[in-house]
Amino acid sequence: MTRARPPHLLHGRAGARPPRTPTADEPADHGWPPRWAMPLPWLVIVAAVVLELATPVDYSFSSLLSASTPLAALLYRPRWTIAVAVASIAAFLALWPAGQLGAVDDPRIPVDLSSLVLVAGLAVWFCFAKERIEHRLRRVQAVAEAAQYALLRPLPRSLGPVRMAGFYRAADAEALVGGDLYSTRKSRYGVRVIVGDVRGKGIGAVTTVATVLSTFREAALVQEDLTAIADRIEQALVLETSTSGDAELFVTAVLLEFPVDRPHAVRVLNRGHPPVLVLGPDGAAPIDAPFGLPLGLGDLLRGEGGGARGEVLCPLPADRLLIAYSDGITEAANPSGVFYPLASRLTSRFGLTPVEGGRARVPQDVAPERVAAFVEQDVARWAPRSKDDMVTLVLCRPDPADPPRGH
Repeated sequence: MTRARPPHLLHGRAGARPPRTPTADEPADHGWPPRWAMPLPWLVIVAAVVLELATPVDYSFSSLLSASTPLAALLYRPRWTIAVAVASIAAFLALWPAGQLGAVDDPRIPVDLSSLVLVAGLAVWFCFAKERIEHRLRRVQAVAEAAQYALLRPLPRSLGPVRMAGFYRAADAEALVGGDLYSTRKSRYGVRVIVGDVRGKGIGAVTTVATVLSTFREAALVQEDLTAIADRIEQALVLETSTSGDAELFVTAVLLEFPVDRPHAVRVLNRGHPPVLVLGPDGAAPIDAPFGLPLGLGDLLRGEGGGARGEVLCPLPADRLLIAYSDGITEAANPSGVFYPLASRLTSRFGLTPVEGGRARVPQDVAPERVAAFVEQDVARWAPRSKDDMVTLVLCRPDPADPPRGH
């Protein structure tokens, strides 16, 4: 494919659905051929015939007929390419006895006809070969996209008491998965979430993404705390480093837990990742949680007890939302080179709104879907040429007695 994939919501808004993996029988989405080019092979044949009829015999335009079938091979499927080949040969045979190509017994005319037939035959063969290659490409692409889509599964609208939404974009225009990652798990300890960023970007980081996600999904179900989950991921990365030989392999990540016994709190463990934002009526601000070393580098300070620690319990009122994101968001630069100011943009859009008299008005309840859609669209407007991996998750734990937040 040659057309870049836009960012997509991780789950639907009002009927929207995640990207569907195409089947092998569907035509490849190449943006080709353009509609305006479709009549060209037939127009070339018509032009050749008209010019032969309208000009003296000394002027020959039969070579245009030879161009029609190769052009059709680029634009059409085999059946229509064969039709153009037959039409071009038929036009030549019709012009020959009418004397429009020169004297009927001119020995050069059979040579021209043989050349036309040869070129048409080669073009038809090329079209069949192109069709087989595209069919194989569609099958490989369908399998690859299905595998990638299974790796980064769509978010549910809610998981236990937690509502969530988000969007994801891979830096590689051909991929569904890049170097950013996310996952959610419901365990007996609470709902657990990871948002991370592998060193490097694009399709080359997918192996490490798979390692982190598979380890998290298993560890989040059985480990008692976030630090233990991080340790399990650390061990998996050490094993991957030993096999890959990449001594600089690491992953920045933030792990969240909405504990079952603390409905108005969230546990946070930040391993070298951009800080989680808390969005409330007074705007967006970083959550107060210490930084640890990225996953994969914890052994550097493990002897001093500071490499893998830092799990904290933070208050989270029911009217607050958490925004976890990758640095692809905050490092998206506009044409002037200014990075995207996520916190201030969220504050200006969803924070207190001044009114006459110097007071402030609190906006209506904000759903995670609205915040995720705003960030997705706002980043795209701010940095339309950004090629980084991007992920944003918006999470909240509303009071069970509160009505659903509006869209």
